[in-house]
Amino acid sequence: MTLNPLRTLFLMLSRTPPAIMLLMIVGVAVLITVTVTSTESGRDKAFNEQLQDLERKNSAKTKVVYVIKDIADGQVITSEALEEKEIELTRTPQDAVTSSSIAIGRTVKYGVSMGQILSTHDLAPQGISLSFESHVKQGMRAVTFAVDANSGVAGFIAPDSHVDILGMAGSGADTRVAPILSDVQVVAVGQMFERQAKNQANPAGSVTVAVSPEDTQKLIKALSASKLYLSLRNGSDHAPVATVDVTALYPRPIKASSATSGGESAISNLAPPPLPDFTGGPIASASFNSNNGQPVPPPLHEIEMWTGSKKDVVSVPK
Repeated sequence: MTLNPLRTLFLMLSRTPPAIMLLMIVGVAVLITVTVTSTESGRDKAFNEQLQDLERKNSAKTKVVYVIKDIADGQVITSEALEEKEIELTRTPQDAVTSSSIAIGRTVKYGVSMGQILSTHDLAPQGISLSFESHVKQGMRAVTFAVDANSGVAGFIAPDSHVDILGMAGSGADTRVAPILSDVQVVAVGQMFERQAKNQANPAGSVTVAVSPEDTQKLIKALSASKLYLSLRNGSDHAPVATVDVTALYPRPIKASSATSGGESAISNLAPPPLPDFTGGPIASASFNSNNGQPVPPPLHEIEMWTGSKKDVVSVPK
């Protein structure tokens, strides 16, 4: 016959002396206390380790690349436009460029502004060049004209440079020079429309600029009526200058006063003076009177000749 385990335990405890039973109870209590304390201590240690790990991650820093100069879309990135800085890891975008060497020489797919953290999504894939049309902003027009070493700043103008366009007309003391357009973006020099990684002179026979449709007409008019010169600006200087139309370089015609001519229409309606009479008469015969045998010249007759507002006087014998 098999006894119930609980009943067997009860019978054993009933036969155990009270002192031993008390010791057993105390031992069990101590064991339980130690077990609970050990478990709580392990939990506290794990919690503290997780907290310290989180603090380390929050205080950790990483290197990112900041843009310190505006870069237009399609432009090649140069070292002068980038700066490396360390920031907190929690503030770092997932696609941030972590080294400037990764970006230098690459082409910007989208325009980036100064103060922005450069992202890998801002870079065009290597081996792919954007078309020339993408360098001309919406609403602008590309116009090409010839330059030489003097008018083209000795070849130091590069794509994305900003220039003032000046017109020159006349010669000698009558030479006049004035700005025709202000703060114009250069989109190409010769056949090159992407800025090179190394800054160096690029002598070319032409430049292409991006201007508004209204300035396109003004520029083409200046091309046909004057010689154009380029004035290179600093990359951060976009202050406008006062410009003029190319016709301001030429002197204006002098208008005849209404007091002397009565207006051009009145002058054109004047009847010509009568022709002189060459049929002789007392005046003609007097011309043959001699003084010591020499003929006396007859008095002259003045004829006014008008061409528009211009008056000419011609003297002929009567």
